[in-house]
Amino acid sequence: MFQKITLHELVLAIIIVFVLVLLLIIAVLFYSFYKYRVLSNRQVWTQIIENKITESIVLGQNFVENDESFDMHLREPAFRSVFLDLLVASERKFSGVAREEITHLFYKFSLEDEAWRNLIKKKAYHIAGGIQELTAMRVLRALPTFTSLLEHREKQVYLEAQYGIVSFKGAEGLSFLDNLKHPLSEWQQLRLLNSIIDIPDPKIVNITLWLRSENTSVVIFTLRLMRKFQMLSYYNEVLELLAHNDTAVKLQVVRTLEAFENNNTMEQLVSAFPEETLAVQIEILKAMKVSKSLECDAFLKKQLWEHPAVAIKIWSAEVLVNLGERQYLRDMALDENTPDEFKHIINHALQEKVC
Repeated sequence: MFQKITLHELVLAIIIVFVLVLLLIIAVLFYSFYKYRVLSNRQVWTQIIENKITESIVLGQNFVENDESFDMHLREPAFRSVFLDLLVASERKFSGVAREEITHLFYKFSLEDEAWRNLIKKKAYHIAGGIQELTAMRVLRALPTFTSLLEHREKQVYLEAQYGIVSFKGAEGLSFLDNLKHPLSEWQQLRLLNSIIDIPDPKIVNITLWLRSENTSVVIFTLRLMRKFQMLSYYNEVLELLAHNDTAVKLQVVRTLEAFENNNTMEQLVSAFPEETLAVQIEILKAMKVSKSLECDAFLKKQLWEHPAVAIKIWSAEVLVNLGERQYLRDMALDENTPDEFKHIINHALQEKVC
């Protein structure tokens, strides 16, 4: 049997729903107003802070002695957070004396404490932001903390910790590569490479270990690092990596051998060519195009006429043009016995239209 609902109970239920909806509307309005106020305040604060930064850079550390209005704003956590964000952004734009003035502001207004507080928050973006802030302001005593965050579960955090350590220690800070399990993204590799200024010391960094890493991104990064600093003494170890089973690694190996080129490089690449994938073969031809080594002439003509892949034929013709074989290719294009496919390939290389 169904229990009957009385009129009184129905009215009461409607009133409760109405009150709940009303409370929800009020909550949304309050939240919207709060967000609007924060956005409005941020715009005003940004102008105030930018003026303070500009004043500091132009006038130096002894600018306006006391600014009660600015000090009042500093009591608000949200204002301090915006101030810290703008200081970090400004630090990236300036160098020399201007950067020193920005760092002075960081310490003058005790914003280091704000950055440290971010490191103990729960959300990953707060922790990563704290690392960025302490790195930008060169807070060296943060290094042990960064090291402890290398194993953090959140990608955003351990990537910033990696970058922070390398920013402080240069190539020496790359020791985390010894046992790195996570892949290094292209973006992260570029960040790390750009932050390393001095040539890595083989006594401190284990290049050989990284080249043999099971993490292919570590191998690729190491090859890029070696190219940047022309670490020619590792030529033979790089050559051995032509036997690697990852195509992305092999492409970097060919580029590195091209950068390290010696009298035997082209011969070694020619020898490896038949066993390689199409992508690696094209990379080898690109290296030959840069090298302009005449010893590759016969090899390239063979690839032009005999290789089954059209892409290899095209690249072979283009490299031959680079080697000064333009007349040879013209003659072949004009020969009646040359198949139309080869004429199109040759004329494409010569950048000439078929008559």
